[in-house]
Amino acid sequence: MFQIRLIIVLLLTVVFLPGTLAAQNTSSDAGQYVILSAQYGTALHHVDVTARLKELARQDRTFRMGNNTFGTDPDPGQVKTLRIYTRGPNGQQRMFEYREGSTVDGAMFRGWGGGNWGNEPWGGGWEGSRYETQPEMTTAIQRLREAQQNLEAASRDKGGHRAKAIQYIKQAIAEVEAGIQYDNTHRSKGER
Repeated sequence: MFQIRLIIVLLLTVVFLPGTLAAQNTSSDAGQYVILSAQYGTALHHVDVTARLKELARQDRTFRMGNNTFGTDPDPGQVKTLRIYTRGPNGQQRMFEYREGSTVDGAMFRGWGGGNWGNEPWGGGWEGSRYETQPEMTTAIQRLREAQQNLEAASRDKGGHRAKAIQYIKQAIAEVEAGIQYDNTHRSKGER
């Protein structure tokens, strides 16, 4: 009698275990964004790290990233960024940015641990659009953000001048971004 029960339990385990494991694997990689590409570096000097990101994703869901993570320093002396370009559930593209030294968690990305992503052609470049790159404008934004971070880290308010400078930098970033957007939307019409 014991042997019959044991055989039944083993048969049920063999029948239901693969489905249970598959369901667990699917739910852990069920984020809403599909990764299209991953780039690491700065606006002027960056490299495609999609393949390396797949390797990391298969090993661990969360990791701290930097030059050692990707085995390269595309722009020595500059703070680098990991940009992950994705497509959301509504088909819209979205970019996720991770500053050098920050932690990357793949929970929001569909197929993260299985590496079932990054197989579609990507021609979006650093800015994540199919428009021509604008390295001078992109560098301006990067430098403005660095200046903003330095001001935010400064001690005291300096008689209100520090806070005012931060406001001006935010306005400048918005103007540069608007300039990039304008150029991208009017370039196709032959305007500059």
